[in-house]
Amino acid sequence: MSYIVSEEKKGGKKENPAFICGNNANVHQGNNRIMPQGYKVIMRKRDMQTVGKTDEYKQLMMVQWEHIRKKAYAVVDSSPAGARDKIGELLEADPDLDIILVDLPGSLSSDGVFKTIVNMDYVLTPVVADRIVMQSAMSFATAVLDYLKGKPGIPLKDFLFFWNKVDRRASTEVYDAYRKIMERLNLKVMETVLPESRRFDKELSVKGKPFFRSTLFPPPPKLLKGSCIDDLAEELCKILNL
Repeated sequence: MSYIVSEEKKGGKKENPAFICGNNANVHQGNNRIMPQGYKVIMRKRDMQTVGKTDEYKQLMMVQWEHIRKKAYAVVDSSPAGARDKIGELLEADPDLDIILVDLPGSLSSDGVFKTIVNMDYVLTPVVADRIVMQSAMSFATAVLDYLKGKPGIPLKDFLFFWNKVDRRASTEVYDAYRKIMERLNLKVMETVLPESRRFDKELSVKGKPFFRSTLFPPPPKLLKGSCIDDLAEELCKILNL
């Protein structure tokens, strides 16, 4: 069992790529997972309504069920302060979960964020090559990790950073410089890099348009190709020994 906080820093994609990554792992890699979140609850309701109105998605749901033989992962509403208690309730109901992904705001000003973070196993943080974003992310991570020193009873193991919204045509000089700084700070940067792409914003539509972001389905193979979401899911599963 792994508890993961996905912490969205300023400048990250609004759909949170960690959420799409987890969805992909749920279907293609057989992991059981639950996500206590706020706006994802609204999105799940919207997805269910869209599926109910669209024969194409109903058929896709049937095909997915025949393939994995399990329901879509649960999305549970919770405040940051109440996340740990909610997780306890979820585990009592289903002790066989592999991953619980908690989506938190990227600010300590929200009540309960720090307490929830230090009680998780990992903090998964997408970052972009922006000075303000990077300074905020690195200073917060180093402060938390320094706080953990001499406190072996705290569950948090590490921060896992990954590059998001990367323009592959641009020079890698800035990214290389930040990577060296993070290495000096002993901050772990995942190998997978997510590109800048409009595909990440595409949701289910009653018109049956191509989608990428959904709480019910993983991204279709055609759109998944080149997105690196599958690579991110695989790398994360290796880190978690799943």
